[in-house]
Amino acid sequence: MIMAGTLAFFLMLLVVVANPFRALEFVPADGLGMNPLLQNPAMLWHPPIIYLGYVGFTVPFAFTMAVLLSGRLKDPYVRLVRRWTLFPWLCLGVGTILGAQWAYVELGWGGYWAWDPVENASLLPWLTGTALIHSLMFRGTRVRMGHIALAVSSFALCIFGTFVTRSGMIGSVHAFSVSRVGLYFLGFLALVIAASIVLTGKRCAGLRSDQEAVGLVSRPSALLLTIVLLVAATAAILIGTLFPLLSDALNVALTSNYFNLSTAAIVGPLILVMGICPFTTWKGGSLRSLARYLVVPIIGAMLTAVLLVLLGVKDPFGVLAFSICSFVGIATLYQLFSGFRTGGRSSGNSRLSPLATAMRRQRRRHGAYAVHLGIVFITMGVVGSSAYKIEEWVTLDPGASLTVGSYSLRYDDFSFRAAPGKDIATVTLSLLQGEGQVGVLRPEKQFHHRTQQPVSEVAIRTTLREDLYVALSGWEEDSEAITLQVIVSPLQVWIWIGGAVLLLGAVVAVWPTRSRDIEDQQIEEAIEHLRQSSGEDRPR
Repeated sequence: MIMAGTLAFFLMLLVVVANPFRALEFVPADGLGMNPLLQNPAMLWHPPIIYLGYVGFTVPFAFTMAVLLSGRLKDPYVRLVRRWTLFPWLCLGVGTILGAQWAYVELGWGGYWAWDPVENASLLPWLTGTALIHSLMFRGTRVRMGHIALAVSSFALCIFGTFVTRSGMIGSVHAFSVSRVGLYFLGFLALVIAASIVLTGKRCAGLRSDQEAVGLVSRPSALLLTIVLLVAATAAILIGTLFPLLSDALNVALTSNYFNLSTAAIVGPLILVMGICPFTTWKGGSLRSLARYLVVPIIGAMLTAVLLVLLGVKDPFGVLAFSICSFVGIATLYQLFSGFRTGGRSSGNSRLSPLATAMRRQRRRHGAYAVHLGIVFITMGVVGSSAYKIEEWVTLDPGASLTVGSYSLRYDDFSFRAAPGKDIATVTLSLLQGEGQVGVLRPEKQFHHRTQQPVSEVAIRTTLREDLYVALSGWEEDSEAITLQVIVSPLQVWIWIGGAVLLLGAVVAVWPTRSRDIEDQQIEEAIEHLRQSSGEDRPR
């Protein structure tokens, strides 16, 4: 413990000194004393939260190195590292969602994710951190080879993110200019990887697994497949991020389609396994018994596919994606409410006690189910907003109208006014739908005097079905003709809803566990062991 704490302190100090987010300092840019790009609340929270995630991954790495240095492989490694992995994982996840929301609302380019290297830098350790959390679910308290590889990878990718931001060697709109400091980070990264390989090789004999072989239809197999898919997604994104370093020599460049196709091919099966895994058992079972518990989710997925076809969705990949989301969502809700129902049977007649009892006894499990549900919502939003987005660039004269999707916009007024430290151009648009007016949109373009930097203030009308997104691109002073970017983005809000559900579930899972919870968990594990010993094949 002393060794791990000392190592964690020095690693944290190193990452603090190498703060990769100094580019986002609040340098006064106008009369308000605030950088105009940082006025959105999401961006005020995004840098420190991402920074906490980067710093936080030093702790599981320090524990891992301390175990390898001391050779005490049977210490309660899993229990200690799990707590210190969930917190930085939560910070990186929430920070990434906040960054996407800021890009969508503030930058005015119509999107929330561009596969920029600095964006990828926060996503990569989050993926390996997710894999590490799942690897820590394997039974036992001793350290394993997978724990070491994933803990080292998560920390190394945090250093890599710092390298991407501070070195300027990989082109990014968020990165610094080319700097010699990047070479130091590259050297430190090489040192971390080399030291980890040497220490792991030294302790290799003690890291061999002594677990019995389990069947293909089992919880360990499902967790292993989840980890493999997460590592594959990390590798695909990392290759695409580093490819610009080779593109000039190879005279080949990757587009965003590489990221979209490669991640879709991996994330689809990953989401599907996420819905199946909770129905499996640790000792394994038959495919027939597993299918019996998946009947309701399968029927729900089939009904979703039929409904989408009847509604006019012809894209087979879209139908497949939403059907998978329906399957996983129904399966997750089934597991969640079955836990509440089980808690109700053991908690008397009170109406409020079943939920409270279930949450108290199985807090980490129900938090994980909420995280899974949040990921389903985010996947729905990403699929809908990327595959079915309608985007148009139009030029309108005063009084003219345009139609996008089911909406009509009428150009009513243009104004230009001075404010402290900036000038603001505002367009007033009447939003028409059906027979009447349903709202007024006022997109703006702000010009800050000190930075000579234009900042878009987009107008967004949000519903559970879709977003109507309008950004002012430019105008002609003589005729007052304006150029607008108009986007209809289906299911966009579900990305932010999913992020909120993910945050809630992660907080529930991270919340400190009392000794009574541990006793209840041990009782449940003993009951499951008795069931399996008696031949019952029932998922937990």
